Amino acid sequence: MTNLPKTITVCRIPYKVGIPEEGYSYEVLPDRQEINVTDQAAPARKRQYFMWEITHLLLEAAGMTEKNTERYYRCVGSVLNRFVIDNNLDWVKGDKPLPNSLWINGIPYTIEYGDFEELKKDNLGGQVIYDLARIRVKQTMERDILLYVIIHECAHAMLFEAVAGGYESKEPFVEALAWQILYFLQDNDLTKIKPDKEN
Repeated sequence: MTNLPKTITVCRIPYKVGIPEEGYSYEVLPDRQEINVTDQAAPARKRQYFMWEITHLLLEAAGMTEKNTERYYRCVGSVLNRFVIDNNLDWVKGDKPLPNSLWINGIPYTIEYGDFEELKKDNLGGQVIYDLARIRVKQTMERDILLYVIIHECAHAMLFEAVAGGYESKEPFVEALAWQILYFLQDNDLTKIKPDKEN
């Protein structure tokens, strides 16, 4: 990846991607629908700055306070960056097979599909077990709900891996963030920002 895309859709809103004003390496300007990243950075750094600003928008849309967004967007953005580059995410858009594992912050999380008693007992569609790096998903749901549940459990894991102030256990926040992440993954061709013989 040498160049960032010219546009990106975040929270179902299209953003132009450009160069920031002098003195800034990266910035997001929601009122102008712009994400700006310096063209003077190494390709991997440009992508990381880009994903930081995308995450800034995702966290705010999910209801994180401005103060906490400023505190955590780079940590969570770095984990989301790795999630995008480390995984084939074609399954979120069509009828490709659901994944059996996903890499989150450099850790392979196994995904198990089944009829788990603990999920039934608590009336849950999914569950993440951090110590075991495992995600369990109730397999009897419709595909569209399965997609959301997988991303929902990944959102828990991303926040946990980013050490984002306990937000991984704030269920209403995770629900909102998971929808925004799912839309982001579905609305964009993220293969364009994957590494390609970077220096």
